[in-house]
Amino acid sequence: MTGTLTAKQERFCQEYLVDLNATHAAARAGYSVRTAKQAGAENLSKPVLMARIEQLKAERLERIQFDADYV
Repeated sequence: MTGTLTAKQERFCQEYLVDLNATHAAARAGYSVRTAKQAGAENLSKPVLMARIEQLKAERLERIQFDADYV
């Protein structure tokens, strides 16, 4: 799946999981701070990026073995 993403898009997906803030994730991933809000919104509208974010979430959940039932 990651083969279809650019390095910046992959970084955006990873950064998005930090705080679930698309604007901040875009800026941290290397998009222009001036256009980060637009870039973040555009990235979240792309199915391939959303699929990668879901994959990363699942990997994190598997890694930490922590979910809502545990809480």
